[in-house]
Parts: sequence; C-alpha cells; structure tokens
Amino acid sequence: MKKILLIMAAVLCVATASAQNKAKSAFNISQDTRCAVGLRVGTGAELVGEVFYGKDVQIEGRLGWNWDSGFSVSALHVWNPKDWAWTPDLGWWFFDAGVGAFVGAGHGHVNFGVAGEAKFGILFKNVPIRLSIDVTPHIGLVAYNGGMSFYRTGLLNGGLTATYCF
Repeated sequence: MKKILLIMAAVLCVATASAQNKAKSAFNISQDTRCAVGLRVGTGAELVGEVFYGKDVQIEGRLGWNWDSGFSVSALHVWNPKDWAWTPDLGWWFFDAGVGAFVGAGHGHVNFGVAGEAKFGILFKNVPIRLSIDVTPHIGLVAYNGGMSFYRTGLLNGGLTATYCF
C-alpha cells in the first residue's frame, strides 16, 4: 500500500510540474514566476494568494469573511507602479494598485461588484515575507429578499496583509 501511495504521489508531482510548464508557455509567463500566500486582517479575515507574472504585474485572489457582509471572494489584477530602496538592508518598499471584482454572501443577502486596491508595504530582504497595509474599496449592489440596493459597507475596506513568497 505504501508503494502505491508513493507512486501516486510521484505521478501527481510530475503531472503538476508538466501542467505548470504548459500554463507558463501558453500565457507567456516567465520561468521565474513567484507566488505568495498569506492572511489579510482588517474589516474581515481573508486568505490571500498572489501570482506574480512579469516584472510589475500580479493576480491576487482573496477568500474570506467580512465582519459586516459575510463570506466574500475577490480577484484583483494588480500593478506595481513604484518601488523604493529607502532601507536596502531591510528590504524594498512598494506601492501596488489594482482593480477587479468581488462576490459576497451572508446575513440574508448577496453582494457583487467592482473592487479596487491601493497597497503600500515592504518585501523583506532576508526573509521572503511581504507585509503591507491596504485600502480595497468595493462598489456594487446588494440583492436581498425585498430587492436591491447600493453596497455601502464595502467603501471602507482596509486591512493589513502578510504573505509568504515562494
């Protein structure tokens, strides 16, 4: 049984590596693609995943719970317009900005719309950690039993994010 599990794990690793190489070549993603996973805490708690594809571009996905509106999923296309070497011994400071979409549900309603992002933080030099503070306003609609309304609570969406880069 152990041999079968070991063989299945090896086949899964080879298949995953092959699929990643095919995806990189299909989407013109460089071989030095970096990823990051972490946690964002603020107006809610969210798991964060980032895929960096190119020098200054990334895709960011979030899955979590907002204290006011319940469960949420968001996807953002983020650009890095500016980096600073203020503290080169500690790390590199950055400013990211992006736009995307969100969907949420909870407390008897469904909300959806457009999300933006402005993020300021640091990528540490000796530790693969990105630490940032951000504002991510959500603008959209709320659908509930009696109709629809403007999604007001998403305009004040801020948080602190820590991600591990690999």
